[in-house]
Formats: sequence, structure tokens, C-alpha cells
Amino acid sequence: MHPLNVPVALALIASAQCSGTASINVQRLRSLSLLPLIPVTEDTSCNPGRICHARVNTGGVRAKRAVFGALQSRLAVMAARGPAPVDTAGNDKELFHSQWRRLPLQPGEFKKTVMEQVVPGSVYTFEQQLGVFDVVVNIRMTALVLKEGLMLVNPIAPTPECVGLVQAIERKHGPIKYLLLPTTQVEHKVNLAPFVDAFPHAEVWSVRRQWSFPPIPLSWIQFFPNKIDGYLEPEITQYAPFSAEVEVKLLDISLPGTIPTPFQEAALYHKPSRSLLVTDAVISVPRSPPKIIENSPQSLLKIAGVWNDPDKAEKDEKEKKYQGQRQIPMQSAAAALNKVNTKQNRNLGWAKTVLLALFLSPASVSKDLKRFAQSGFVFEEGWENSFEALLKKVLVVSPLVSELVFKPQGAKVLEWAEDVATWSFQRVIPAHFAVARRAGPKNFLEAFEFLRKNGGEVSAGAKSNFAAGAMPTIPGTLKEDYDVLSTIARIA
Repeated sequence: MHPLNVPVALALIASAQCSGTASINVQRLRSLSLLPLIPVTEDTSCNPGRICHARVNTGGVRAKRAVFGALQSRLAVMAARGPAPVDTAGNDKELFHSQWRRLPLQPGEFKKTVMEQVVPGSVYTFEQQLGVFDVVVNIRMTALVLKEGLMLVNPIAPTPECVGLVQAIERKHGPIKYLLLPTTQVEHKVNLAPFVDAFPHAEVWSVRRQWSFPPIPLSWIQFFPNKIDGYLEPEITQYAPFSAEVEVKLLDISLPGTIPTPFQEAALYHKPSRSLLVTDAVISVPRSPPKIIENSPQSLLKIAGVWNDPDKAEKDEKEKKYQGQRQIPMQSAAAALNKVNTKQNRNLGWAKTVLLALFLSPASVSKDLKRFAQSGFVFEEGWENSFEALLKKVLVVSPLVSELVFKPQGAKVLEWAEDVATWSFQRVIPAHFAVARRAGPKNFLEAFEFLRKNGGEVSAGAKSNFAAGAMPTIPGTLKEDYDVLSTIARIA
């Protein structure tokens, strides 16, 4: 299984638990590989200016599309525990994403967007929620201001609200000229085609080695645009119209496993703002939750263990009444939420959310399934130490990425990181967690130190690293925090 399909697998497990299913159907679990269906494009060619175009055969096969539409609808029903609540304030239509079933994760069909100006008049970010099992983090699209207009990197769900925010900066800085997909990862590429529909005049640039498993023709589904105007490779982008303002360095590796799959990530350097843009290569973990998560805190408060589902509370209260027990006046859901919605509780929920998102099952989380069924994620004493360790560095590589992606290809990854560090950036903008507003090449390279050992020799891989008694990827975290990820790496 692709490592970033793990949240989707958890969604199925969650849905099975919620429906009272005693066991997980293995075939259904395997079918999750059908969700990130973006096959290698067909009829690829390059023009004399080295700008490559990929056109897709879009003829016919209505029946096949109907089959996949039905399949996607069934998968959507299996989304995790139901959507995370969103404070819509009566503006449901502005937050509605009609194509959310393509990757049916929280918060479901209604997605709030928060825009922030990172560099005045030069860099803007747009964030939405993404998660499963109430483990909800942020996903970020970045807008770069160029001389000829705007460049959008890693499109998110184009809800009416999101499109309206983008159009507002269009009026100020000019039209969207480029839509960039610098990754092969499903949670980012799933929104490319819908965003192209919203801004059809923009050129579309992507990393080349998009993949699917099984290898189904792109004409069967509608996840990817019909035309790719260029590929994010240095030998191509040096001739691109934006080359004077944006440079590209490509990480191109293959993930090990029974069926090797491509992993590509293009780092972008926006020269006018001296900003480095990455997708999943590094993250910056904040102590407090991002604004988009804090604005709808129900998931944080559930993970913190201080907030119960109001529907369950109402059911329990009705049961008490039925049994003739003394009734306690029920609080409204809003009043109950306000009582526990404190900064301290939100930060508590965020710290636990970070550990679950990065380690899947950190050492401090109880592995007792009965306790989980009754109380959700139960953290043992001392869990805070691993979270504090994540805060000590400006940038870190997510353990999910380091263990399942980077360690098996350590030499190539480190070579790419050192190449990226030749740029003179002063901030790093990842696609998740916080923007590292003061981070340079030194901070970036420090995040990859786990790939070195014995005086600078590049690590050969995860297995040899741990067999030799190497320290965990992130100093201060526990070796046991990585146990589940190590297991996945062994059986993938």
C-alpha cells in the first residue's frame, strides 16, 4: 500500500467500526488503491521549446465511467466517522465541494477556506481541513505573485468560497497564469482537475510520473485534466515563461514494495520573496493548531478527550429517561462545546493530533482495542515528550515520510536536499502544518541529518539504520514511536 494511502485505509477501518462490523474485508481494504487513480498520461510529446504536452484519450466509454462513478459513490459512504463539524454560519453553499467523494475524508462535502498573506503583495496561502478518524490537519495551497499574474501551487478543493478568495487576489495581481502540481501524492492531485475547471485559462504544470494502481486508462475517470502544458523538471522549466522568477529542483525516486511506485516532489524557489515551497518533504510543527483547525475545534476536543458526540449524549439521556432514572437537564450542544472549548484544551488536542498524524500509532497510545472502542485514542503518561521533541527543530521530516519513503532511497534524497539548500531562501512553505517563516538552507539540511551516520556516510535504509542501533529520525522521540511505521515498511 502506498504510504499516503494509510489515512484512506483508516477511513475504511473507522467506517467498519462505526457500523458495528466485526472484521475488515481484505478485498475492500485493497480496493482503496482505486482511489488515487491518476494513470500515466498518454500520447506524450515535447515541442521545440521543450515545453512538454500530454494529451489524454477522452473518447467514449460512458459505461466504464458510470461503473467508476458508482464505485466512488460507494467508497464515499465509507468515509471516516462522518464529517468533522464545520462552522458554516449559514453559508453552506459557499463551502460545498461537489466532488468531495473522489477522496471521501473529513471534513466531508463542506470545506472552510482560510486565506493568509505570508509576504505582503507576493505570497498568499489558502488552507482547508483534511483528516480521518477525527485526526484532522491542514492542507495548503500557495499563490505566488509573478510579473505576468499568479501561480497556484498544490490546488485544494475549489469551493465557491475558495474560488472567491482566489478571484479577489486576481483582481489585485492579475489572472491565474499557472496551476502547479509538484507531487504524485493523492491528497494534492485529486483537486487538480476541479481547479482547472474553475480556472480553465491557466496553464497546467505537473511532475511527470503520475501513477495508478491498477493501471486503468485515464479516459475511464476524470481525476486529471485533459492537457498538461509542461512538466516540472529543471531541463524543461529553465525554458518556461516563469523561469526568471521560479526555479525547480525535482526529487525523483521509486518506493520499494511488492509493486514499486513513483514518488516525485518538485521543490520550488520563488526568487522575489526568497520562499521555498515543498509539499511533503519537510514540515514545521507548531505548538498551537493552525487557524483553519482551531476555527472548527470539535475534532481537536474529541482527540483531547474533553468533548463527546452530542448525538450520543442525547441518546444516553433518552435511555436514562426510559429507565425511569432521575433526569439531568441537558445542555445544548453549543453550550457544552463552549464550556470545553478553551485554548488549553485545543492545544492539548492538537498535540495529540500531531502525534497520531505523524506516527499513526505512537508508543504512548494504548493498543487496547476495547479501550479504543469505548474512549477513542487513549494516551499513556509521558506522551508529551515526543511532541516536545517535534518542536525543537524549525523543520523536520514527517516520520511517515522518513520511514516509508526517504530512508530506502537515502542517497538520492540527501543529494536532492543538498541541491535545494544551494538556494538562498529565508522561509519554507510546506503543504501541511505551519509555514516556517524564518528558515534557511541550514535548517532545511538539518531535517535530513537522519540520513547520515558514522561521520557523514549516507544511511543505506531504515532496516540497517535501526539494526545498527541508530537514533530515531527526530531526536527526542522514542524508538517505539516508529514501531507501526516500521511494520508497514516491512510488509509494504
